[in-house]
Amino acid sequence: MSSPATELPKTYDPSSVEPRLYDFWERSGLFHEDPDPARPRFIIPMPPPNVTGRAHLGHGSTYTPQDVLTRYHRMLGDNADWLPGLDHAAIATEAVLVRELQKEGIARDDLGRERFVERAWEWSREYGGTINDQFRKLGFGPDWQRGRFTMDEGLSAAVRKVFVALYREGLIYRGKRLINWDPKGQTTVSDAEVDHVERDAHLWHVRYPSRDGSYAIEIATTRPETMLGDVAIAVHPDDERYKAIVGKTVLAPPLMQREIPIIADDAVDMSFGTGAVKVTPAHDATDYEIGLRHDLPMPSILDLDAKVTGEDLDVGAYAGLDRYEARKQIVESLRTSGLLIKEEAYRHAVSVSERSGDVIEPLLSLQWFVKMKPLAEPALKAYRDGRLKFVPERYGRTYEQWLENIRDWNISRQLWWGHQLPVWYTPGGDVVVAETEEEAVQIAAARFGGAALTRDPDTLDTWFSSGLWPFSILGWPEKTIELETWYPAQVLVTGWEIIFLWVARMVMLGIHFMGDIPFPTVFIAPLVFDAQGRKMSKSLGNAIDPMDLVAKYGADAFRMGIMRQMRLEGQEIRFHESRCEEARNFNNKVWNATRYVLSLPEGLPRAMTLPKAAQLTLADRWILTRLHQTIVAMTEAFDRFDMGGAAETIWRFVWYEFCDWYLEATKAEENRETRASVLSFVWNNAMRLLHPIAPFISEEVWLALPHDGASIMTASWPDKFEVPVDADAARRFDALQVAVERIRNLRSEMGLAPRAPLALLVPENVDADAASLLSLLTAGEIRRVPAAGGGLEEALAAVEGQAPKGVLIERYRKELARLRSEVERGEKKLGNEAFTAKAAPDVVAKEREKLEGYRSELVRVEAALAALGEQA
Repeated sequence: MSSPATELPKTYDPSSVEPRLYDFWERSGLFHEDPDPARPRFIIPMPPPNVTGRAHLGHGSTYTPQDVLTRYHRMLGDNADWLPGLDHAAIATEAVLVRELQKEGIARDDLGRERFVERAWEWSREYGGTINDQFRKLGFGPDWQRGRFTMDEGLSAAVRKVFVALYREGLIYRGKRLINWDPKGQTTVSDAEVDHVERDAHLWHVRYPSRDGSYAIEIATTRPETMLGDVAIAVHPDDERYKAIVGKTVLAPPLMQREIPIIADDAVDMSFGTGAVKVTPAHDATDYEIGLRHDLPMPSILDLDAKVTGEDLDVGAYAGLDRYEARKQIVESLRTSGLLIKEEAYRHAVSVSERSGDVIEPLLSLQWFVKMKPLAEPALKAYRDGRLKFVPERYGRTYEQWLENIRDWNISRQLWWGHQLPVWYTPGGDVVVAETEEEAVQIAAARFGGAALTRDPDTLDTWFSSGLWPFSILGWPEKTIELETWYPAQVLVTGWEIIFLWVARMVMLGIHFMGDIPFPTVFIAPLVFDAQGRKMSKSLGNAIDPMDLVAKYGADAFRMGIMRQMRLEGQEIRFHESRCEEARNFNNKVWNATRYVLSLPEGLPRAMTLPKAAQLTLADRWILTRLHQTIVAMTEAFDRFDMGGAAETIWRFVWYEFCDWYLEATKAEENRETRASVLSFVWNNAMRLLHPIAPFISEEVWLALPHDGASIMTASWPDKFEVPVDADAARRFDALQVAVERIRNLRSEMGLAPRAPLALLVPENVDADAASLLSLLTAGEIRRVPAAGGGLEEALAAVEGQAPKGVLIERYRKELARLRSEVERGEKKLGNEAFTAKAAPDVVAKEREKLEGYRSELVRVEAALAALGEQA
């Protein structure tokens, strides 16, 4: 047993407490855990933040629950570990480095790949730990000793092994398909790295005539430059307007050299615009699908620099023009030739690269892909048979819909930073896939006669290595004790926007390589917006840095502030900083309550001892019953991932029930004998309940109380069976609370100061202890009156407050003056014939009703004054 501190500072200072305690926890190895098959496991793989990242409010809603759940399960005695790591964030990191090099006057290509990758490693080592340091300041306690990096040797080996295995199974292939191309970044990008930004643009209506001029068809486009690559016009097969010309051809503007067919396809929306669309398969995702269905040619007319190219077909004088210059010249040509029917302002969503800010260009490109349908089927089955669940449940449908409509995954990126494809080519273009260059040489020698090999310069999509995260961080492909004991994890906590980009891929790859889902539960954390429901951004000036909130209020206050704003079924937090301020006040309340408990002259007994049941007072029994209920409610809330419910439960117990009621009740004489034991017992339990949410202040207070163990982190979760329950006593104290609040309201209504004299008319059948509490909590003087019918609860309901005679007389006289004025006003109004004759009957009736009410109140007040011996 540790000895409590003799006295705490007068005020709680998180800036001094939090760094000291975190250092103590980390130095003591309290975040670290080893596999223990004898205990229930609780493993959370941390979604690896970008190595370039900085903490933002979204980490508050996503990572705080992970820390809370890990601390909770550790206290339950589980083999609990939160496994951290960082993602190499290929596109983001490369973009940062390119900017840094530009400041030095160096171009990436001039530096060369080998030196660039060295710089990337240097940069990652120097700056990559920033977000981890910020996580420490937020009180997050993952097992830092087990931190991984997606580019470390172990994870890189896992990436190579998976790539080679999938290739040899026929699930990875090289092909020419439509991809998202970032012309500025010079790389393909995933859908996750594309922002859809609303922009003002133009919609051009263009006429496509037949060669003989006997018919024409009108389309509308926002991208006239792609008309150079049109290969068809599509209409809906049920559209009566075009049935006569389906199968015929029109000339393709602006060059008017090629005839293209009019085809029918169900993808066309006949109610939108003219019901006819141009088909450019090499530069539009929908058109690409139409092109596949109709076996259309797919000429590319834009190159990797987003300039017009004539490599696949004749583009005339437009060759070499930037896409926007080509657009300008083509519109002018259409206008001159009379093919431009009209031009109108149009606002629509434009696909923009998240990293470079450049407009994405859909391009046909020779890339590496994963064949997804064979991987998706087992992942779908896991959800449909209930092995994989989502919280809230509705996000399971998002997962299911994406897997039902899954497309092959483009995994190659034209970047230098990342996992280079384990692919080599012979001079003749033969492909060799191997885990190492040595293996590739052996394969090439056996198959192709030992030709010299050139490695593919592309790197893998960052999501490829992230998809292996749940098992690669445990040592796979090695058969480690961690992998054997801790796979699968128990829960993944993440945001809904990466369900298909990350969650589904982890499930698919986990089933494929481990034979089991990587986690049975996916908890979808809410997104954070500002108080007006807007996305936070620097441009709007509404971005809030959580580190500023920590500096202002403390980490505990930030955590409690964001937790209280989380709702299980609500997937949006409209963040109010005031909640952090309230949480700081809550911490001050906790601190002051602790100072009171420690100041008791009788001192505190050893940890977790209660008086005998017969000695417990009404207030004791009530607070213990409430503690029992709080333990049950908190446990249930955490078990169902109801973070907001858990936070509100402990908040209500600590602030309202313990501090506002029980703490005050302990000042009554009848509670002095038991209060030290009960206060210490309840407060020790309360701090353990609070600990997952507010780890710092709960530890500081727990260490100051009588306790067992070196840290609250290793203390056990409160056991409801160790807390006595007395439902009858709780009901009686509830009745006493109602009586107290009624008397306090009376004080407020009468304008009496909190300690001003007030008589309490208390029935004889309210026992002495309850009467004493009434007097203490209302600052009233007990005056006994005849017993009320029923038991204590009924007797407490009959308690009345009575102000001093002088106060009542003054109050009644003020009320008398007001009522006489109202009666006089009403009589004058109703005595005015102009009003009663002209006003609507219901208005007059309402005025008569009001007047009668004032007269009745006047009679009552006059009678009250007479009863006090005063004349009205």
